[in-house]
Amino acid sequence: VYDQTMGTSQMLSAMMERIKELNEDAEVLTFGQELNPETFAIAKADTMIRGGDADQMKLGSTLSNDQFTDYTFDYCISNPPFGIDWKKDKIAVQSENERGEMGRFGAGLPKISDGQLLFQLNGLSKLKDTGRMAIVHNGSALFSGNAGGGESAIRQYVIENDWLEAIVQLPTDLFYNTGISTYVWLITKNKSVERRGQVQLIDASKCFEKRRKNIGNKRVDIDEHARKLIIQAYGEFTNKEYRDEKLSVESKLFNNN
Repeated sequence: VYDQTMGTSQMLSAMMERIKELNEDAEVLTFGQELNPETFAIAKADTMIRGGDADQMKLGSTLSNDQFTDYTFDYCISNPPFGIDWKKDKIAVQSENERGEMGRFGAGLPKISDGQLLFQLNGLSKLKDTGRMAIVHNGSALFSGNAGGGESAIRQYVIENDWLEAIVQLPTDLFYNTGISTYVWLITKNKSVERRGQVQLIDASKCFEKRRKNIGNKRVDIDEHARKLIIQAYGEFTNKEYRDEKLSVESKLFNNN
């Protein structure tokens, strides 16, 4: 399992716990990279505490100083920074872009003010042919850029290769530090037969439990009940609106084109 923007590595820890719940005999190896030295140090310590290999936690910019060249992973789980520029990484990123398919960023370059889609391309380059990625974006990754521009070219690259399985719109006010809408992109290089040629869009923006006490901008939770409804909508893979008590989730299928 690889997290290219791991922060303090809590998503890797949660992923390991979840896999162990499903199969206690599974051997789970975690790998991560982080730009901030303080959060990197916490990630390294946390990995040691849970018995992982702390040497697999790396420091540096994922975009310009990739510490996992030639690695591929079964799973990539990532919450890259929203709306952060990539000026410091520009020379290295453009150099890889010019290498085309030999580099991570050959599909296109987003505008310099927002590097989210660069992380998506990096994650794709790290997936095994049977690998899967869940990456959290804001609306920018969906809507930004002109037709034919860098962002559009990256989206086209992902969809025309038939790697985009689903996009799940999450509720607002879900994260501590922002109240904006967020989206989980589920990407795989090995779609199941029934999903091939199609993208599933899931609106889970109304599927949440209100918190009794806010934490920063976080006013809602996706509790187990809500989570099951979202997973049901994803698993059944059909055009349908799901309702349960006050919760609702809507699933729609679209052909890639």
